[in-house]
Amino acid sequence: MSDIFSTLRLPDMVTLLNALCGFGAIVVTQYGMVQLSCTLILLAAIADGLDGSLARYIGGSDIGESLDSLADVISFGVAPAIMIISYTGGVFVFVAVCFYLICGILRLARFNISKPDNSFFKGLPITAGGIAVSTIILVGQEHLQPTLIAMICIILGTLMISSIPYMKIRGKRKTLPLTLIFALSIVSYLVDPATTRLCTIPLIMVMIVYIISPMFIKNMEKDPHEYNEQYN
Repeated sequence: MSDIFSTLRLPDMVTLLNALCGFGAIVVTQYGMVQLSCTLILLAAIADGLDGSLARYIGGSDIGESLDSLADVISFGVAPAIMIISYTGGVFVFVAVCFYLICGILRLARFNISKPDNSFFKGLPITAGGIAVSTIILVGQEHLQPTLIAMICIILGTLMISSIPYMKIRGKRKTLPLTLIFALSIVSYLVDPATTRLCTIPLIMVMIVYIISPMFIKNMEKDPHEYNEQYN
């Protein structure tokens, strides 16, 4: 047992924090605390971005990549799926949530065997899917209809298993403003949950832009990597 613990490095600890946030989101959902569940998924997303940055900066362990995928399945696959089922019911919603979860798992499996690409993801990252679900529920709250939620799950799942290139968000010019937007939503819940809906609007706008971003990257078919290098 001590051998595996000795292999862990700081990025792995942050990855485990990601997994714990996802597990916490599942647990609090069982008590009807959907808003807190969404907030914990957003915290997991911050941890997911931080562990990758730390691994690139100080180096990761041999199990780092596998650990990251397992944590992502919990936080951005299983946790959002359970949260949606607890939030609303129906056969259509259940099937759509299962589709979302399966697509997320397949997306991660494909990522683990793909050649490294420093500029783009192949398909929508499961992290983005989990964030999208959380922000939609935080902003929409009681106004969301089951059919709409089911359609969102189907769209996100389809994008995850697609071959559409999604830009990797790296560099301080991109990550710092994004972190502040995440912090606005999370801190608002800690200070006054009644304001979380309003404070999450900037984040959901960012997610919408990111999800449709491939449509706006000019000359992507020629060389999308040149675009990413230009704006990094």
